[in-house]
Amino acid sequence: MQAAEARRFLEIHDESVRGLAANDYPQNVIEAWAAPIMEERLQRFVQNRDGEIRLIAELDGEPVGIGALVVANSELRAGYVLPNAARRGIGNAIVAEIERIALAHGLRELHLESSVNAVRFYAALGYRVEKRGELRIAPDVAMAAVTMRKRL
Repeated sequence: MQAAEARRFLEIHDESVRGLAANDYPQNVIEAWAAPIMEERLQRFVQNRDGEIRLIAELDGEPVGIGALVVANSELRAGYVLPNAARRGIGNAIVAEIERIALAHGLRELHLESSVNAVRFYAALGYRVEKRGELRIAPDVAMAAVTMRKRL
């Protein structure tokens, strides 16, 4: 992933969070979850210490969604679409491709930490709720999250 692609990946993430999750989370969570893209954040992302397989979905040649898979953890790490591209099948396509890649890597199950606003989306794709809890997204900020799992 080139630096420009990495920046766009993070921009899509942040636009999605700000546009689609703002009604379900307090402002301090949104600000921590979609923090400004400073050089340090960009460099940490480019380093990819978890070995994420990252996808960028396009519609009419324009990036509109992102996804990420961590094979070592059997984890669907990210699935986000831009607000103006929501409910157009892009999220479904991203998850289907992540599942295809997971199967190609020999995985038979995926888990994820869903935001509360995305639970219905993942449930419609066959993911089941395991538990509800919180994720620490900054030293002093926790967000409500739902652990989900699917057998592939």
